[in-house]
Amino acid sequence: MRIVLTRLEGCLLDPQTKSYGAARQALAALERRSIPLLLISHWTRAQVDKIRQQLQLQHPFVVEAGTVIYLPEHYFPASILDECWHLQLDFFRRAVGLPYQDLRQSLGQVRSQLQMDLVGFGDWTVEELAMTYGFTVEDADLAKARETSEIFSYAGHPEQLYMLLSQELEAQGYHLHLSPLESLSLPHQWYLTTSLSSCPDPVRQSTQILVDCYRSHLGVVSSLGMSCLPADTGFLGLTGTRIVLPGPHREPRWAETTQDWHLAQLPGPEGWNEAVLMWLEETDHGDDE
Repeated sequence: MRIVLTRLEGCLLDPQTKSYGAARQALAALERRSIPLLLISHWTRAQVDKIRQQLQLQHPFVVEAGTVIYLPEHYFPASILDECWHLQLDFFRRAVGLPYQDLRQSLGQVRSQLQMDLVGFGDWTVEELAMTYGFTVEDADLAKARETSEIFSYAGHPEQLYMLLSQELEAQGYHLHLSPLESLSLPHQWYLTTSLSSCPDPVRQSTQILVDCYRSHLGVVSSLGMSCLPADTGFLGLTGTRIVLPGPHREPRWAETTQDWHLAQLPGPEGWNEAVLMWLEETDHGDDE
């Protein structure tokens, strides 16, 4: 059994155009072989669903920086799912992050302590968000459908922000994940999410959960992991073949690791396409055709 786990943004999707057109050949090759393609993203479920529908994918996916996993209802036997999974419409859902309203409340507490402007996506209407960030109204609506993460602007001292948020969230039994965002049109943007204190790397944990499900159901799993983000070293370490696509933060971080990374020659969907086709050629034995 083979599976592919990939970072969506900047890898399968072009970082500028958000297009996967250059990866069509590899996508078709995976489909012909019935190899599951599992998407991993910082985006919301609504945003990822739009891409999944375009690609006609019916496989599990991970959203909001690893803090929520979605699994199609009849994908695995119910016997291998524990009590942490909850059925919502046609999907089983498993979350490890603080619910959005509670996260917003914690952010509000810190805003009061800082006495500074700290404005998140939840403070905007869809129309205001679209106008402020240059989204279409449809994309703004998808971006606002958050479950366990928030994007907000803050121009003050990062150390003070991190300290206050850590104190607020640790009191509730959660670990803070806070990182600057460089991909949005406005400066001083931050991405906030949390995970249970026992889970310092939610992307790795979510990936492990899904890989374990495949192993429980189908036995031995041969896996390909792909990303361009240094933060994804955890989940890549769980995969049999690890492909790193060129990105702005690639060289220093990958050079520090002792993992067996394969560095792709091309960035984005072009590099993704080439790497997947090469992996398929290396692992094809006639039983997946």
